Amino acid sequence: MMKKLNRTYVCGIFMLALSLWIGYESTRIPTMLVSNEPGPRLFPCISAIGIALFSILSMLFDGRQEKSEPYLDRNGFLRLFLIIAECLLFALLMRLIGFWLTSMLGLLLFIWTLKGEKRLNLPFCIVFCILLGSSCYFGFTRGFHIPLPAGTVWESLGIPMP
Repeated sequence: MMKKLNRTYVCGIFMLALSLWIGYESTRIPTMLVSNEPGPRLFPCISAIGIALFSILSMLFDGRQEKSEPYLDRNGFLRLFLIIAECLLFALLMRLIGFWLTSMLGLLLFIWTLKGEKRLNLPFCIVFCILLGSSCYFGFTRGFHIPLPAGTVWESLGIPMP
């Protein structure tokens, strides 16, 4: 009699292999740095380490207690398709109104969708979305000097984004 494969272990092993591949490929990125900036290898290496760490933690703590229930019920599938639609809307709005506002609105929309039946502290959520969206925007534009989309609406109206 063949034992059923544990989905958590299969997914964990797959994600561990993916993290190894990302780590290997990030070493092949050429670096021509003039100063002590982090360079193009930093984010792929951080993501590879994060994926590996969380896949190992998932296998250790969630692997033995897998339930025979399906991952998603009807409402879960509806929420999944809604999240995919929200991601597409996020990409479209980013060109129109820019990264800064889209990140705040998109994060609020994602949190609202993922909360399901749980209550949400709306004032805290709004402040959280504003702070996280602003810190990402200013971290990239001011800290790393990476330009993010300003939005065609603001450019056509002549309103400069910070």
